[in-house]
Amino acid sequence: MKKCILVCAGDFEPMDLRKEDGDCIIAVDNGLTYLTQMGVLPDYCLGDFDSLLPEGRRVLEEIRREDPSRIVTLPVAKDDTDTMAAVRFGLKLGYLRFDLYGTLGGARIAHTLANLQVLNFIKNNGGQGYLMDTNQMLFLIRNETREFHEGFAGRFSMFAVEPKITGVTIHGMKYEIEDVVLTNDFPIGCSNEIEAGKRASVTVGNGTALVVVGWDN
Repeated sequence: MKKCILVCAGDFEPMDLRKEDGDCIIAVDNGLTYLTQMGVLPDYCLGDFDSLLPEGRRVLEEIRREDPSRIVTLPVAKDDTDTMAAVRFGLKLGYLRFDLYGTLGGARIAHTLANLQVLNFIKNNGGQGYLMDTNQMLFLIRNETREFHEGFAGRFSMFAVEPKITGVTIHGMKYEIEDVVLTNDFPIGCSNEIEAGKRASVTVGNGTALVVVGWDN
């Protein structure tokens, strides 16, 4: 599936973004600085650019001179966060998978929480979003089964988003469960383990869960 890659203004370390044919990269505000430092030119630049550092601003002005249609300038005072606006833009372009970088960590925890709600917005619009970091990934599971390939090993946690989710089953991990109920006031799903060589899977029969998968670099 083609994907929309958003590089946002939160904590970010250089990494391989793995752009393939049909993919789109959007620099969200100071995400343009991060992309510039990696030598990656985005397809679009979007934001109010209030946090854009001089290095990124120089590239923004170059793009503005060469092809201003690739720049979407937002007002500072608005209902959407820059990330939410970028997701709306990507949906209009026809994308349903979103890989969001620079969306975790930092002193402004409110933005991390906002980005978790962005995942829910993507899900509500028929898509799938991932908050990506160098050693972890966050995504939502809703009324579905997700499998992990046998070569993957790492940490796995899941948390009920709604007051109660049912039909929760975990196979192929250190702690397995079968058709149980999870609630959003008891974090029993924290810190499971996926072992290499096992075909791990998680199912949520009814409801939405936040999944956090971590690995060692």
